[in-house]
Amino acid sequence: MSKDQLLDVNEAAERLRSHPETVRRLLRRGELIGLKMPSPNRGGKWKIRESSIELFLNGNQYEA
Repeated sequence: MSKDQLLDVNEAAERLRSHPETVRRLLRRGELIGLKMPSPNRGGKWKIRESSIELFLNGNQYEA
């Protein structure tokens, strides 16, 4: 069984082929599930599980 790797915003943006700010916006809206890790500055850093990216992609598929 493979572990569900935690990605930072930049890594998630690469996987989604989008801009990091788009990923942050999706996280704030709750459209992409992530974890806000405590940080001594700036209120924390987002971490996103690979499985959350898969769920997001599978939930946003449309047929042409």
